[in-house]
Amino acid sequence: MIATAHPYKAFGIPMQRRATRRKLVVLTYIALALICAVTSWSAKTFPAGVSYALYAAVAVGIFVFGGQGRYGLIKPFPNKPPRPEPSTIELVRLHLDPLSAGTPDTSTWKNDERELARRDAAHYRAYQPLTVAFVAILMLASYALHPPHWLPLDAILSLIFVLALFATVLALTLPSAIILWTEPDIESFDEA
Repeated sequence: MIATAHPYKAFGIPMQRRATRRKLVVLTYIALALICAVTSWSAKTFPAGVSYALYAAVAVGIFVFGGQGRYGLIKPFPNKPPRPEPSTIELVRLHLDPLSAGTPDTSTWKNDERELARRDAAHYRAYQPLTVAFVAILMLASYALHPPHWLPLDAILSLIFVLALFATVLALTLPSAIILWTEPDIESFDEA
């Protein structure tokens, strides 16, 4: 799913080796956890800070891990061609000779059967533990409706917020992280 003919790098570091990709995933989740912790800590005084954690998770999903856009290490999950961005020279050439358009190279965006199976399996594996998080949120919400005497309502609401924040960050990044974590070492086409 991530084997490409172009240089396969993140932050200038080659990502062909599984160990390197695993380090990237671990470091990224440490950074996201720190952002979520700061967001949770400052939520009462700065409620808009939640958006920073969500923006960070979306940025990781789009620009680092991939799968959600045309950037990142993984091909886009939607399996749709990118929007065309022809240059003016290309527009003039197509206007003069419309038959010269040819068929676009689909290897950069179209997933084959193995890649689709890997994508579906990663989503399945990612959303199983997230289901547990949402059940926990539901249980805490039911406690919030009728708080027990041993647990203050403020603590219940804080737990709901923290759990929902971490679950949302995981929902945005975990499928791509699973693929990066489990893919074997990649042999570059130019090394062969």
